[in-house]
Amino acid sequence: MATDSMSFNHDNFNQFLHQSDEKTVIINSILKIIGQESWQSCLEIGVGTDPVFSRNLRHLFQEYTIVEKDTEKLQLPDNVTLITSAWEDVQLEKKFDVIIASHVFYYLQQKRNAIDKMLECLTPNGILIIVVNGQEEDYGPLKEFFYQNIQRDYHPTYPQIANALTGIPHITFTIPAAIHYEDYDTLYQSLSLFFDQYPVPYSLHKHSIINYLKQTLNGQPFKVYQKVIVCRRKFAPWRYLLDHPDYEIPVRDIRLSVWDGVFSPDEQLTRSTPFLLNFLPDMQEKSVLDIGCGSGILSILAGKQGAAKVVAADISAKAVSNTMMNITVHHLEDKITTVQSDLFDNISGKYDYIFGNLPILEDIWQGNNSPVVLLQRFLAEAKEYLLPDGQLYFSWASFAPIAPVLSMLQTLSYRYSMHAFPVNNTMWYVFIVELP
Repeated sequence: MATDSMSFNHDNFNQFLHQSDEKTVIINSILKIIGQESWQSCLEIGVGTDPVFSRNLRHLFQEYTIVEKDTEKLQLPDNVTLITSAWEDVQLEKKFDVIIASHVFYYLQQKRNAIDKMLECLTPNGILIIVVNGQEEDYGPLKEFFYQNIQRDYHPTYPQIANALTGIPHITFTIPAAIHYEDYDTLYQSLSLFFDQYPVPYSLHKHSIINYLKQTLNGQPFKVYQKVIVCRRKFAPWRYLLDHPDYEIPVRDIRLSVWDGVFSPDEQLTRSTPFLLNFLPDMQEKSVLDIGCGSGILSILAGKQGAAKVVAADISAKAVSNTMMNITVHHLEDKITTVQSDLFDNISGKYDYIFGNLPILEDIWQGNNSPVVLLQRFLAEAKEYLLPDGQLYFSWASFAPIAPVLSMLQTLSYRYSMHAFPVNNTMWYVFIVELP
């Protein structure tokens, strides 16, 4: 079955914009990613018929340029430059600070070539932001269902992009978005945009598609997760440890929501939490204290392992709220207690295991104490909250001084084992500590 052409349905597109929070979610993510830096120029590749990004982002740049081959009915904001061309054919005479390519790679055949061309058009400090639909939740299964019905192989865009990015440093944020609808017929019309290569089969299978939506959604919003991919010439993933969009990550088969401003345990950004997770003891029927809980992954894993008592603590009220939300999602409210606390200030009791997921990189933490001073407090105070046969776990890295850490442990007469893991140019450490 060959793909058939389809004239763009402006009514369906406008209905989609009205029903979906996708564009708002993407715009908020872009704003967070580009941050407070001073940018001069932005290039947007493929705008469709509604210049929603330029309307919301134009004021941030002195120059805003759009490359779009189909300009029929396209009305741009003031002071936006339009280049009528396909991306593969366009010849640009300048470079840009920010390049946005949202939902255009579906139509680009040579994806690696397209990415290389975009990177070549970046200024030395520039950012490339690529957005495609992910396969999570409702979108991927619906596409699979449709392609099975028309007896075609389904080739999702995101895995193709991930493959095309091989060897190119990047970060992917998986961000929830949804389509809200009054009835299944209007949802069906809105979803037609996802099947524009096969408009005739989509129409012929309308009845089965609507029945599928009824059976799978049960009136709930249709979820379309966005993959927001960030490439920078000067790649520094740690800058997004705290300053990142609200997004989700999979950790040990657990889907974890991480809010903006809360430390992310994302392996793309840090190895401190992932390596710590590799050394988790058997916590069944044990008491666990999670200091610096962030979004709550250690506490959630302890709860799922059957720990008798779990306390999740963080100095950040937002982190505590984020942890509470994740605890609720995973139905662990009866097993995990949350508390806002500066280290042990609001902690009571003694524990079999204490985990310290503390700041390591001083540049991104805004507090009264440096990471080394904070760790010194943590180690000195922990002995009052650890059971005699208990263990204390924390992580460290070579971009912070290691000598003071070893000196602290010796001064306190703690017994410990140190496990080291090289990743790129950084050595990561996990310490397992016992009382003397």
